[in-house]
Amino acid sequence: MKNTLYERLQALPITDLAPVFDHGVRGRTMSASSCSWLLPKVREAGVKTIIDLRTADHTDKFCKKVHDAGLAYRHIAIDSENTDVREILSSLPDFFAWMDEGDFYIACAMGLHRTDIAISIYYVFHPSVPYDRVPELRGHRKHGILRCDDIARRLNSIMSALTPNDNIRMGLPDDYRDEFNRRKKHLFAINSVF
Repeated sequence: MKNTLYERLQALPITDLAPVFDHGVRGRTMSASSCSWLLPKVREAGVKTIIDLRTADHTDKFCKKVHDAGLAYRHIAIDSENTDVREILSSLPDFFAWMDEGDFYIACAMGLHRTDIAISIYYVFHPSVPYDRVPELRGHRKHGILRCDDIARRLNSIMSALTPNDNIRMGLPDDYRDEFNRRKKHLFAINSVF
């Protein structure tokens, strides 16, 4: 599918820029002071929201820079194993809404590993994402081969921690295990041939 936001941003020197579905982009975070000039440029290109996935490396300084550039700033702490799974689960309905709005730039420090985990969570646990719209996982590769252990660990931790209330808040059926397994398997199968 065509991603016009990605096409407009390709002219900018953004490290690891890539499309996310047809309505957002990913890349390295623009939190370094040397990247501050990029924030107004990405806004002019059509980005409306910056989604920051950083955990311990998250700062309020970057939030202010984003707001000063006229962009919305959203934060959800994502990693493969250290962030409390309940913290992640409580944030998922908001996270899904931010991505659904489109015109987002999603990043962790390098725009690779935590970003892969986040878009995998979106694909596997968001009921409105079609089964055949598998995101490309770009960060979890070694010599071009997908390393799925970190992603699987986080997906499994979320599935294991789901409560009936979480299912209701996220719009998931009571017994989501079969669909979870189907989507996770499909995610890794498709990404093994990119």
